[in-house]
Amino acid sequence: MNEVFDSENIKVEYRKDDNIVLVVLKGKVIRDDFRTPMMHAADMVLRHSCKVMCVDFNADLELNENDINWSKKVLLSNLRKNGLETLILIDSCKLEIVQQCADFCRDRFNTKVCGNYDEGRELAETDHAVSSEGPATEEVSADDKYSSMTREEALKFMGLEADADIKAIDDRFWQMSKHYRGKDDPESVKKEDEISAIYDIASGRRDRRIKEKIRHESEPMYFGRYKSDWKNIIHYNWKSFLLGVVVAVSAILVIIAVATNTRSGCSIVVFGHMYLDDTYMREALVAEGIKRPYIGMADIVVPNDQNIPMQEYGNETFNAMFYTNPDVLISDNESYGYYFSTFKDLGPLYNRIMEGLSDEAKAGTEPIYVSERQAVEYTNRLYLENGIEDDELDDPARYPDEPVLIGIRIMDEDICTGLGIEAKWMSRKTTLVFGQCMNSTNDDQTVKVITTIINAAFA
Repeated sequence: MNEVFDSENIKVEYRKDDNIVLVVLKGKVIRDDFRTPMMHAADMVLRHSCKVMCVDFNADLELNENDINWSKKVLLSNLRKNGLETLILIDSCKLEIVQQCADFCRDRFNTKVCGNYDEGRELAETDHAVSSEGPATEEVSADDKYSSMTREEALKFMGLEADADIKAIDDRFWQMSKHYRGKDDPESVKKEDEISAIYDIASGRRDRRIKEKIRHESEPMYFGRYKSDWKNIIHYNWKSFLLGVVVAVSAILVIIAVATNTRSGCSIVVFGHMYLDDTYMREALVAEGIKRPYIGMADIVVPNDQNIPMQEYGNETFNAMFYTNPDVLISDNESYGYYFSTFKDLGPLYNRIMEGLSDEAKAGTEPIYVSERQAVEYTNRLYLENGIEDDELDDPARYPDEPVLIGIRIMDEDICTGLGIEAKWMSRKTTLVFGQCMNSTNDDQTVKVITTIINAAFA
């Protein structure tokens, strides 16, 4: 029986006979109408060990900028982690968006475009057959050559008695392989492989693996995994599970706190590796007539040269706060470039903000212009400088180089700490960047909050 998640705009189906996840896009989608079904699709890929996903564009897909950024940062990354290898885009309506999606996904998946599901399934089967066959070779591997050999035959081949113990087997193995070990000529490599295959049989390791595999496959399965697999996962990842529970509870509490507090006058998220005492900011906002301001803090650690590990808890807390649609983001100097996509272009509001600032505030602040290409270059540099191996480093040339105003920066450390914010970095000064959240729709509120807080800092 096929597993199906069906909504008004998207249908997600696991095709059991084909082991393919099929996503059918029916019409315009936005936020949860798009994200929830697509995360169901990513979950199906993981649970059923699918290598192939087909996306059928039955209607032109219209996503807002936030959903596009979410797809880049969250959806595609999860699909790849969950084991997806091939992405088939079904274009029966000759839509321009299909080719755009194909161009974007080609460096992440084996991406193909076709006209219908049957054609896509055949493409996937062809790719699977080619990858399974591998390159043709005339020689049979050592493991295959001796696969039918019994343990007694392997011992006899090594010149040992049938009751030889493991020490005698190990000694004989080293004697037989020492003439070939470390040599890279084809004949020596072949001989060493053959001796290793025979030793594997003589030592009983092959038979134990076969026995363990039979026992393993006889176990009951839960959610697509065998019982012993779950035991190993829990044993080695209990800390991650515990962290996941803490993050989930924290995220729910944050969302509920903001969503249910309908009388909150504004929402602000402070993120970066910083301490926060929001008393002064809160008092300044209330004095300006903003009732019950929400000020949230996420301790974010970007790749760094101070041996401070990135904190999954802080990232997940920030994600939860981000999707509550805050009006203003306040970041530190290390984080704003790394999280460039969370900021909205502040250019249309800049003159209004400047008009509302005091002379002292104007003199003590500076605009921050960053292009999307510069943001990608900054992120890549952080990864490379701090020894983080990442196969998905973006090519900056693929992104526009037109600078946009993403924030207003205060460089004076005393002014920043006077607001109740102080850097946790061991050798970094406290700096603050004020910007508008990508999800914000209330420009007037953004202007009021930024001018109020900055003016209070310089008062």
